[in-house]
Amino acid sequence: MKTLRLSLSRLSEEIDSFLVDYLKEKGEETKGTYQRALRTFQRYFSNARVWFRFRAEDVEQYKKYLTEEKKLSQVSVSTYLTALRRLLDYFVAQGLLEENPAKKVKGNRRPTSHTAGALTEAEVQKLLSIIPTEKLQDHRDYLIIRLMLEAAAREHEIVKANVEDLKKFSSRYVLFVQAKGKKAKDETVEVPLSLGQDIEAYLERRGSLAPSAPLFASNSHRARETRLTTRALHYRIQHWLEEAGIHRDNISPHSLRHTAAKLWLERDKLPLEEVKRRMRHGLISTTKIYAAESPPPDSEFA
Repeated sequence: MKTLRLSLSRLSEEIDSFLVDYLKEKGEETKGTYQRALRTFQRYFSNARVWFRFRAEDVEQYKKYLTEEKKLSQVSVSTYLTALRRLLDYFVAQGLLEENPAKKVKGNRRPTSHTAGALTEAEVQKLLSIIPTEKLQDHRDYLIIRLMLEAAAREHEIVKANVEDLKKFSSRYVLFVQAKGKKAKDETVEVPLSLGQDIEAYLERRGSLAPSAPLFASNSHRARETRLTTRALHYRIQHWLEEAGIHRDNISPHSLRHTAAKLWLERDKLPLEEVKRRMRHGLISTTKIYAAESPPPDSEFA
Protein backbone atom coordinates (compact mmCIF):
# COMPACT_ATOMS: atom_id res chain seq x y z
CA MET A 1 0.00 0.00 0.00
CA LYS A 2 1.16 3.52 -0.79
CA THR A 3 2.52 5.31 2.26
CA LEU A 4 2.51 9.04 2.84
CA ARG A 5 5.18 11.34 4.15
CA LEU A 6 4.05 14.80 5.22
CA SER A 7 5.77 17.78 6.76
CA LEU A 8 4.19 19.25 9.88
CA SER A 9 3.21 22.40 7.99
CA ARG A 10 1.60 20.37 5.18
CA LEU A 11 -0.37 18.30 7.70
CA SER A 12 -1.56 21.49 9.35
CA GLU A 13 -2.73 22.84 5.98
CA GLU A 14 -4.57 19.62 5.16
CA ILE A 15 -6.26 19.52 8.56
CA ASP A 16 -7.38 23.13 8.17
CA SER A 17 -8.78 22.39 4.70
CA PHE A 18 -10.54 19.28 5.97
CA LEU A 19 -12.12 21.15 8.89
CA VAL A 20 -13.43 23.87 6.60
CA ASP A 21 -14.79 21.38 4.06
CA TYR A 22 -16.12 18.61 6.30
CA LEU A 23 -17.50 20.70 9.13
CA LYS A 24 -19.25 23.44 7.17
CA GLU A 25 -22.67 21.85 7.75
CA LYS A 26 -21.96 20.61 11.27
CA GLY A 27 -22.96 22.14 14.60
CA GLU A 28 -20.61 24.04 16.87
CA GLU A 29 -20.20 21.16 19.30
CA THR A 30 -19.19 18.74 16.54
CA LYS A 31 -16.75 21.31 15.18
CA GLY A 32 -15.17 21.70 18.60
CA THR A 33 -14.84 17.94 19.05
CA TYR A 34 -13.11 17.45 15.68
CA GLN A 35 -10.83 20.42 16.22
CA ARG A 36 -9.68 19.17 19.62
CA ALA A 37 -9.22 15.61 18.37
CA LEU A 38 -7.19 16.60 15.30
CA ARG A 39 -5.07 19.12 17.20
CA THR A 40 -4.16 16.26 19.53
CA PHE A 41 -3.17 14.17 16.51
CA GLN A 42 -1.19 17.11 15.14
CA ARG A 43 0.79 17.41 18.37
CA TYR A 44 1.41 13.65 18.35
CA PHE A 45 2.53 13.77 14.73
CA SER A 46 5.04 16.55 15.49
CA ASN A 47 7.00 13.99 17.53
CA ALA A 48 6.21 10.93 15.39
CA ARG A 49 6.66 12.38 11.90
CA VAL A 50 10.11 10.80 11.48
CA TRP A 51 8.53 7.35 11.24
CA PHE A 52 4.78 8.00 10.82
CA ARG A 53 3.76 7.05 7.24
CA PHE A 54 -0.03 6.76 7.61
CA ARG A 55 0.00 2.96 7.72
CA ALA A 56 -2.38 0.82 9.80
CA GLU A 57 0.42 0.07 12.26
CA ASP A 58 1.07 3.80 12.67
CA VAL A 59 -2.56 4.41 13.53
CA GLU A 60 -2.38 1.51 16.00
CA GLN A 61 0.54 3.27 17.71
CA TYR A 62 -1.50 6.47 17.90
CA LYS A 63 -4.37 4.54 19.50
CA LYS A 64 -1.93 3.08 22.02
CA TYR A 65 -0.67 6.59 22.79
CA LEU A 66 -4.22 7.84 23.43
CA THR A 67 -4.98 4.89 25.69
CA GLU A 68 -1.74 4.42 27.63
CA GLU A 69 -0.09 7.85 27.68
CA LYS A 70 -3.01 10.24 27.41
CA LYS A 71 -5.11 7.80 29.48
CA LEU A 72 -8.30 8.75 27.67
CA SER A 73 -11.51 6.85 28.28
CA GLN A 74 -12.66 4.23 25.77
CA VAL A 75 -15.32 6.61 24.50
CA SER A 76 -12.79 9.44 24.01
CA VAL A 77 -10.33 7.16 22.22
CA SER A 78 -13.09 6.09 19.84
CA THR A 79 -14.03 9.72 19.25
CA TYR A 80 -10.43 10.73 18.47
CA LEU A 81 -9.99 7.75 16.14
CA THR A 82 -13.23 8.63 14.35
CA ALA A 83 -11.91 12.14 13.71
CA LEU A 84 -8.66 10.72 12.31
CA ARG A 85 -10.61 8.22 10.20
CA ARG A 86 -12.64 11.05 8.65
CA LEU A 87 -9.46 13.04 7.99
CA LEU A 88 -7.89 10.08 6.22
CA ASP A 89 -11.04 9.58 4.16
CA TYR A 90 -10.43 13.15 3.04
CA PHE A 91 -6.83 12.24 2.19
CA VAL A 92 -8.10 9.38 0.01
CA ALA A 93 -10.52 11.71 -1.76
CA GLN A 94 -7.64 14.15 -2.34
CA GLY A 95 -5.48 11.37 -3.82
CA LEU A 96 -2.92 11.54 -1.01
CA LEU A 97 -3.67 7.94 0.01
CA GLU A 98 -4.94 4.93 -1.92
CA GLU A 99 -6.98 3.64 0.99
CA ASN A 100 -7.74 4.63 4.55
CA PRO A 101 -5.42 2.79 6.97
CA ALA A 102 -7.50 3.81 10.00
CA LYS A 103 -10.33 1.58 8.79
CA LYS A 104 -8.16 -1.42 9.63
CA VAL A 105 -7.79 -0.29 13.22
CA LYS A 106 -10.62 -1.42 15.45
CA GLY A 107 -12.20 1.14 17.72
CA ASN A 108 -12.88 0.39 21.36
CA ARG A 109 -15.91 -1.66 22.20
CA ARG A 110 -19.05 0.24 22.98
CA PRO A 111 -19.32 0.39 26.79
CA THR A 112 -21.85 -1.94 28.39
CA SER A 113 -22.32 0.44 31.31
CA HIS A 114 -22.30 4.18 31.74
CA THR A 115 -19.38 5.96 33.35
CA ALA A 116 -21.79 8.49 34.84
CA GLY A 117 -23.96 7.14 37.61
CA ALA A 118 -27.59 7.91 38.38
CA LEU A 119 -29.31 9.32 41.41
CA THR A 120 -31.68 7.25 43.49
CA GLU A 121 -35.29 8.38 43.79
CA ALA A 122 -34.59 9.50 47.36
CA GLU A 123 -31.62 11.57 46.19
CA VAL A 124 -33.77 13.20 43.50
CA GLN A 125 -36.32 14.22 46.11
CA LYS A 126 -33.63 15.57 48.41
CA LEU A 127 -31.93 17.50 45.60
CA LEU A 128 -35.14 19.21 44.54
CA SER A 129 -36.20 19.92 48.12
CA ILE A 130 -33.05 21.85 49.07
CA ILE A 131 -33.19 24.35 46.18
CA PRO A 132 -35.04 27.55 47.18
CA THR A 133 -36.91 29.40 44.45
CA GLU A 134 -37.23 32.89 45.96
CA LYS A 135 -34.18 34.18 44.07
CA LEU A 136 -34.46 34.23 40.29
CA GLN A 137 -31.13 32.46 39.83
CA ASP A 138 -32.10 29.62 42.17
CA HIS A 139 -35.52 29.33 40.52
CA ARG A 140 -33.74 28.97 37.18
CA ASP A 141 -31.44 26.24 38.55
CA TYR A 142 -34.39 24.35 40.01
CA LEU A 143 -36.17 24.32 36.65
CA ILE A 144 -33.05 23.31 34.71
CA ILE A 145 -32.48 20.38 37.05
CA ARG A 146 -36.12 19.33 36.72
CA LEU A 147 -35.85 19.59 32.92
CA MET A 148 -32.94 17.16 32.97
CA LEU A 149 -34.57 14.81 35.48
CA GLU A 150 -38.08 14.82 34.06
CA ALA A 151 -37.46 15.32 30.34
CA ALA A 152 -33.86 14.09 29.85
CA ALA A 153 -32.74 17.39 28.33
CA ARG A 154 -29.02 17.69 27.66
CA GLU A 155 -26.91 20.52 29.05
CA HIS A 156 -26.00 21.98 25.65
CA GLU A 157 -29.65 21.83 24.57
CA ILE A 158 -30.69 23.83 27.61
CA VAL A 159 -27.99 26.42 27.02
CA LYS A 160 -29.03 26.92 23.38
CA ALA A 161 -32.78 27.00 24.03
CA ASN A 162 -34.67 30.24 23.36
CA VAL A 163 -37.99 31.48 24.77
CA GLU A 164 -39.67 30.77 21.41
CA ASP A 165 -38.55 27.14 21.48
CA LEU A 166 -40.97 26.23 24.28
CA LYS A 167 -44.39 25.48 22.78
CA LYS A 168 -47.59 24.66 24.68
CA PHE A 169 -50.07 22.00 23.62
CA SER A 170 -53.27 20.86 25.31
CA SER A 171 -51.78 18.66 28.02
CA ARG A 172 -48.04 19.16 27.69
CA TYR A 173 -45.27 21.39 26.51
CA VAL A 174 -42.65 20.67 23.88
CA LEU A 175 -39.18 22.16 23.77
CA PHE A 176 -37.55 22.29 20.33
CA VAL A 177 -33.83 21.63 20.75
CA GLN A 178 -30.67 21.61 18.70
CA ALA A 179 -29.34 18.10 18.91
CA LYS A 180 -25.65 17.30 19.02
CA GLY A 181 -24.00 17.81 15.66
CA LYS A 182 -27.01 19.60 14.18
CA LYS A 183 -27.54 23.22 13.21
CA ALA A 184 -31.33 23.30 13.23
CA LYS A 185 -33.59 22.84 16.23
CA ASP A 186 -35.42 19.89 14.74
CA GLU A 187 -35.70 17.57 17.73
CA THR A 188 -38.23 17.85 20.53
CA VAL A 189 -38.13 17.27 24.27
CA GLU A 190 -41.47 16.44 25.84
CA VAL A 191 -41.96 18.61 28.93
CA PRO A 192 -44.56 17.63 31.56
CA LEU A 193 -47.41 20.10 31.93
CA SER A 194 -46.56 21.21 35.49
CA LEU A 195 -42.92 21.80 34.59
CA GLY A 196 -43.86 23.79 31.49
CA GLN A 197 -46.16 25.96 33.59
CA ASP A 198 -43.39 26.54 36.12
CA ILE A 199 -41.01 27.58 33.35
CA GLU A 200 -43.58 30.08 32.07
CA ALA A 201 -43.88 31.51 35.60
CA TYR A 202 -40.09 31.91 35.67
CA LEU A 203 -40.19 33.70 32.31
CA GLU A 204 -42.85 36.07 33.65
CA ARG A 205 -40.56 36.96 36.55
CA ARG A 206 -37.95 38.07 34.05
CA GLY A 207 -40.33 40.56 32.44
CA SER A 208 -40.88 41.27 28.75
CA LEU A 209 -38.65 38.99 26.68
CA ALA A 210 -37.91 38.74 22.97
CA PRO A 211 -38.71 35.35 21.37
CA SER A 212 -34.99 34.89 20.68
CA ALA A 213 -34.00 35.55 24.31
CA PRO A 214 -32.39 32.61 26.11
CA LEU A 215 -34.90 30.38 27.86
CA PHE A 216 -32.62 30.26 30.91
CA ALA A 217 -30.50 33.37 31.32
CA SER A 218 -27.58 34.51 33.42
CA ASN A 219 -28.56 36.55 36.45
CA SER A 220 -25.15 37.97 37.31
CA HIS A 221 -24.75 41.74 37.51
CA ARG A 222 -22.28 41.94 34.63
CA ALA A 223 -24.05 39.50 32.32
CA ARG A 224 -27.73 39.76 33.22
CA GLU A 225 -30.07 38.22 30.63
CA THR A 226 -27.20 36.87 28.54
CA ARG A 227 -27.05 33.21 27.55
CA LEU A 228 -25.66 30.81 30.12
CA THR A 229 -22.47 29.00 29.20
CA THR A 230 -22.28 25.24 29.52
CA ARG A 231 -19.50 25.71 32.08
CA ALA A 232 -21.69 27.99 34.22
CA LEU A 233 -24.59 25.56 33.98
CA HIS A 234 -22.33 22.68 34.96
CA TYR A 235 -21.00 24.66 37.93
CA ARG A 236 -24.47 25.51 39.22
CA ILE A 237 -25.73 21.92 39.01
CA GLN A 238 -22.58 20.66 40.74
CA HIS A 239 -23.16 23.23 43.47
CA TRP A 240 -26.63 21.88 44.22
CA LEU A 241 -25.46 18.26 44.12
CA GLU A 242 -22.90 19.12 46.78
CA GLU A 243 -25.48 21.04 48.81
CA ALA A 244 -27.66 17.92 48.76
CA GLY A 245 -24.73 15.83 50.00
CA ILE A 246 -24.50 13.74 46.83
CA HIS A 247 -20.76 13.16 46.53
CA ARG A 248 -20.27 9.80 44.81
CA ASP A 249 -17.38 9.70 42.32
CA ASN A 250 -19.57 8.70 39.38
CA ILE A 251 -22.15 11.44 39.95
CA SER A 252 -21.89 14.54 37.78
CA PRO A 253 -24.36 17.02 36.23
CA HIS A 254 -24.74 14.62 33.28
CA SER A 255 -26.03 12.04 35.76
CA LEU A 256 -29.35 13.88 35.87
CA ARG A 257 -30.15 12.78 32.31
CA HIS A 258 -29.12 9.22 33.15
CA THR A 259 -31.42 9.42 36.16
CA ALA A 260 -34.38 10.27 33.92
CA ALA A 261 -33.95 7.02 32.00
CA LYS A 262 -33.50 4.98 35.17
CA LEU A 263 -36.65 6.40 36.75
CA TRP A 264 -38.71 5.80 33.62
CA LEU A 265 -37.59 2.18 33.61
CA GLU A 266 -37.62 1.39 37.32
CA ARG A 267 -40.29 3.66 38.81
CA ASP A 268 -42.66 4.19 35.89
CA LYS A 269 -42.11 0.77 34.26
CA LEU A 270 -42.09 2.27 30.78
CA PRO A 271 -41.30 -0.04 27.84
CA LEU A 272 -37.75 0.12 26.50
CA GLU A 273 -38.93 1.52 23.16
CA GLU A 274 -40.71 4.39 24.91
CA VAL A 275 -37.60 5.22 26.95
CA LYS A 276 -35.55 5.12 23.74
CA ARG A 277 -37.97 7.62 22.17
CA ARG A 278 -37.88 9.95 25.16
CA MET A 279 -34.09 9.78 25.43
CA ARG A 280 -33.84 10.33 21.67
CA HIS A 281 -31.37 7.51 21.26
CA GLY A 282 -30.44 6.46 17.76
CA LEU A 283 -30.01 2.80 18.71
CA ILE A 284 -32.01 0.61 21.08
CA SER A 285 -28.68 -0.87 22.22
CA THR A 286 -27.86 2.46 23.86
CA THR A 287 -31.10 2.36 25.84
CA LYS A 288 -30.51 -1.27 26.79
CA ILE A 289 -27.47 -0.17 28.79
CA TYR A 290 -29.84 1.54 31.22
CA ALA A 291 -32.04 -1.54 31.37
CA ALA A 292 -29.02 -3.74 32.10
CA GLU A 293 -28.06 -1.45 34.99
CA SER A 294 -31.59 -1.43 36.43
CA PRO A 295 -32.58 -4.12 38.94
CA PRO A 296 -35.30 -6.54 37.80
CA PRO A 297 -38.82 -5.83 39.13
CA ASP A 298 -38.69 -8.75 41.59
CA SER A 299 -35.32 -7.71 43.00
CA GLU A 300 -35.09 -6.68 46.63
CA PHE A 301 -33.39 -3.55 45.32
CA ALA A 302 -36.25 -2.58 43.00
